[in-house]
Amino acid sequence: MHEDGTENPNVILRDITEERCKQHPTEKAIFLCKIHDSTICGRCLHSGHRPCGEEVVDLLHEVVNIDCEKVNTMKSLLMEIKDEILLLKNEAEHSKENYKENADKCVQECMGFENKIKQRVDELTSGIRDGITKKHNENLTIHSHITKLCDEKTKWCRDLESKIDSFVDKNMAGHLYLMNRYFEKEVSDARSHLKEFKHKHTFKGFDFKENKVILKCVFEDLEEVCAHQEEITGSDDGNANDVGASTTKINQTRRELTVLLSQIKQDLDQSEK
Repeated sequence: MHEDGTENPNVILRDITEERCKQHPTEKAIFLCKIHDSTICGRCLHSGHRPCGEEVVDLLHEVVNIDCEKVNTMKSLLMEIKDEILLLKNEAEHSKENYKENADKCVQECMGFENKIKQRVDELTSGIRDGITKKHNENLTIHSHITKLCDEKTKWCRDLESKIDSFVDKNMAGHLYLMNRYFEKEVSDARSHLKEFKHKHTFKGFDFKENKVILKCVFEDLEEVCAHQEEITGSDDGNANDVGASTTKINQTRRELTVLLSQIKQDLDQSEK
């Protein structure tokens, strides 16, 4: 404080006077532009912020004392929000434990339901898988026979070609003449043998065609039987309703309902007659 008892604003506002302008780092930001909500320096004031006029506050002259009332208000608001944060955290911790127990239970029930579905699907598709495997093994056998024949015919061609080359190299025209007498027939017989073998040993094709209509029906039924209920919050005790599998009961299957519908149509036709 000065000898006359007044406070030194340069000491009080040391934090303000030490701030530097973002646009002009060498200048001190001692003004506040309310319109642009930013601290500025004198250069900014006389350039881009000239139109702001009275909305520019001189921090060194107008903000010289700490407003204790505002400080207490801010601290009071902070205390309130801290209490709300703590309450929310405690409620979340409590809900986490409750929902963990519920989630574990639902997961176990869902896994049990999944195992039932898998077991039934395996039973229904085992015959299909066995048939596919059987045909695949037959194809492997056919491939083995064809490969063996091709190897034999390849060796036969290689041997004849080697014999022809040998006769040519040794200038054995008589042997070539005799060999040529039946050569075309032998090649024709070999070609016929290949064609006959190919026709006899054909690969077994197979295809898996899923019934998309039935599959869609199954999925729709599963959505009805095994549904995930959305979380509903807002109860008085701060706890949400349980989240679990739907307890919807299907008293009759689709097949039974179809038979029933067919019977009703027949009865209706009879009554009309």
